[in-house]
Amino acid sequence: MGVIVCATGNGDTSRIVQNRAVDIARRERKRLIFIHVVDVKRLGDLEEGLVPAAEMELAWLGQAVLRLARDRARRSGVDADIAIRYGQVQSSLEAFVREHDTDVLLLGQPTNDALLDFAHQVEEDTGVPVQLITTNQDTERRERR
Repeated sequence: MGVIVCATGNGDTSRIVQNRAVDIARRERKRLIFIHVVDVKRLGDLEEGLVPAAEMELAWLGQAVLRLARDRARRSGVDADIAIRYGQVQSSLEAFVREHDTDVLLLGQPTNDALLDFAHQVEEDTGVPVQLITTNQDTERRERR
């Protein structure tokens, strides 16, 4: 049985990516791991004293999102686990997919060239295919009907 890793954030489109990951894992009969990376540097410049509190809040929110995703997957009959990592997003994801003999990494569809470059770099650095999931919310709503 292979492993699918689904990177998930806290944004509006995360649930769409998670739902697609569940569908793919169920269809391909693969284990699914939802991962969230806590990277306080993405918040910009924070006072040194605020960093631990910000990290704790981001981790708490990430855990909540991950648990909901795992529960939806399990209710759909998919073997799903969750993981949270801390640090720079790209290096954290690359280390994780290497550690878990990942078949494919799922990411939300990039909205700019920097994110597309990010996906290509992860694929090049790890040798793990990266699949970009379209996150058009109107399409997702129509498919659920």
